[in-house]
Amino acid sequence: MQKLKLFAGSFLTALFLFPAFCQAQTVLIVSGNGQLACPDCPLNPEKYVPLVVQVNDAASNPVANATVTWTTTQLGDAAVTATSTTDSAGQASYPCSGSQCPFTPLPLAIVSDFYLTTVVASATVGTVTASATFYETTGEPAGAGTADTLISLVPAAAPPVLTGGVPGSTAKPILVSVLGQNGGLPNIQVTLQSTTAGVTISCETQPGQQAGTVLTDSSGVATCIPLYGSKLGSGDYIIAIGVTYTSFSPTAFSVVSGPPSKITIVGGNNQSVNAGSLAPVSLTAQVTDAGGNPSSGAAVKWSVTAGAATLSNVVSSTLSNGDVSAWVTPAAGPVNVTVALANNSAQAVFTINVNTIVTAMQTISGNNQLALEGAAFADPLIVQVNDNAATVQGATVTFAVTNGGPATLSATSVATNAQGQAQVVATAGATSGPVVITASVKSGSTTYSQTFNLTVNPPGATITAIVNAAGFQTQFVSPCSLATIYGTGLAPGLQGVTSALIAPQTQIMGVTVQFGGVSAPILWVANVNGQQSASVQVPCEVPASAAVPPATVPLVVTVNNVASPPFAVTVLPISPGIFQFQDTDGQTRAVLVGSDGIPISVANPARPGDTVRMFVTGLGQTTPALVTDEFDPLVLDASNNWVPQDLTVNAGVVVGVNNSGVLVLSAEYSADMVGVYEVDFQMPQNAAADNNAPFAIVLYQGNNVVFGNGSLIPIQ
Repeated sequence: MQKLKLFAGSFLTALFLFPAFCQAQTVLIVSGNGQLACPDCPLNPEKYVPLVVQVNDAASNPVANATVTWTTTQLGDAAVTATSTTDSAGQASYPCSGSQCPFTPLPLAIVSDFYLTTVVASATVGTVTASATFYETTGEPAGAGTADTLISLVPAAAPPVLTGGVPGSTAKPILVSVLGQNGGLPNIQVTLQSTTAGVTISCETQPGQQAGTVLTDSSGVATCIPLYGSKLGSGDYIIAIGVTYTSFSPTAFSVVSGPPSKITIVGGNNQSVNAGSLAPVSLTAQVTDAGGNPSSGAAVKWSVTAGAATLSNVVSSTLSNGDVSAWVTPAAGPVNVTVALANNSAQAVFTINVNTIVTAMQTISGNNQLALEGAAFADPLIVQVNDNAATVQGATVTFAVTNGGPATLSATSVATNAQGQAQVVATAGATSGPVVITASVKSGSTTYSQTFNLTVNPPGATITAIVNAAGFQTQFVSPCSLATIYGTGLAPGLQGVTSALIAPQTQIMGVTVQFGGVSAPILWVANVNGQQSASVQVPCEVPASAAVPPATVPLVVTVNNVASPPFAVTVLPISPGIFQFQDTDGQTRAVLVGSDGIPISVANPARPGDTVRMFVTGLGQTTPALVTDEFDPLVLDASNNWVPQDLTVNAGVVVGVNNSGVLVLSAEYSADMVGVYEVDFQMPQNAAADNNAPFAIVLYQGNNVVFGNGSLIPIQ
């Protein structure tokens, strides 16, 4: 039989690289690999320790009663096979009996040097066959009666005193050289072993080997990276070579705390609190190293990462026991509070469940709206959820169409915000008529709800009201006066105000208006915050009557060639309305101009005895007669020059200041404004100073007396 010299080469390279190209092993080495023994050495005879493997299935579960085939070879010899069976733990040992146990290499034909026996343990699990390879080295006695080896550290020295963190390793590995007569011995096991109970140390496991084990390479050198256990303390360790062949003398080592690396929740997780409760919840976590040893003085960061809550009494540096803590007051949940190490990605997440308590729900806005078919309602539907006087954040409000024609909602459930409010946008369907949308929220066994009553109008305009453009009276209008029409579909696609150029036009933005079939001049069309309107001059040709009951004429607004349903309008001969403005102090007052041409306001009040001009609409016909859309009427004077024409109001005019009549100097149609009249009057000499003196206008024509809207004027 030819002996096998140990050397580096492609054979060993292939053995180490081959597993990288195969399926994951299901046969693992438990013990016995990398032994160095000299059974025939008279001074120190040694036996091999058992060769043991672990057989697992693809899910890493132990396989009992599996057959393991052991194939033993030496270079130049025929292979020898034997079998054994795994126990309930999935382990099997090399089969042997009598003096052959636990393992004896093949007989050697030549007695000298060191020889390698290779043992391959293989097992088939399912359809996959896997194997593990043992390397066993036998030394023959040298002249001194022992195997001729030289074992030392690289460089040669005594084993170092070691100190390391949990878990961790020294920055510098320990290199062990194992030499035979002909050079380095490969595949010799090297381990670190603690000789002190309670504290542990080992080599960082070489891939494919049993835990804590490394093997020498082709040059006979093993590289051991010390790996420290989880328990703190001090003791001694040895470096063992060839399993039981020899070891270095015991040397001191210490295991100290490693860097902070883990955060564990200690208390406060998965609690439940009532929404709106002001009682904070205590949270505690512990920071440790990888071995579970408390870390003192480690920095952490606390943050609310879900829901709404406030943190207080935050401890952001660990105590001596590794604890950190904080108080959290939830507002809406569930609440997640994350505590994270400042120097790495370790973190723990607390969850606080928030019970929603609801006692009432109220409508904030969006009720009683109108929209055209297929259009969105202008205002969102908003409700507010309360817990008595407090608003409830995070309550789930459901919205549903519960009656009427079809409509769509921007969401069917919405969580209330910090103000306790939830809102959706409703869009009208393709059918006109009423729509009811119900918002509801459940608290315990009680459901609270609010309804929104909406109306879907057919395509085209729908008139809802017509008012005096100056005084906003709704009962009537008069020929030549200015009026404002309100409704839906009056200004589709418009946002803001579009005015006529220079003079009123009978069509703006595709909108036309007719009173009893007579076209009306349009001053502007508007859509402001969803409120649509058109301001017009009531045609002077529209018949008026002061009879009781008064006559009406049909008002029709046509938008893009689609006419609205007729809207009945009462037309009287006169309908006075005082134009007003909002003064700098927020008060609404009449539009007036003093004799100096400066507008009268709280900053420039009217002076007693001064001539003041007011601006009104709806004073009726004049002499000469007005015509529709009359703007800047001019006539030739005696010198053949064009001058403004005096169009005197036919009706009698009474102006009241501070609840008393004053001298009216003139009442005429304005020379440069459509539908506007100017009335000049004299302030009484004894007018008392008052920023808000009552102001009024009254018209009479025969037995017909009509009051305008009341207003206010400032008097110096």
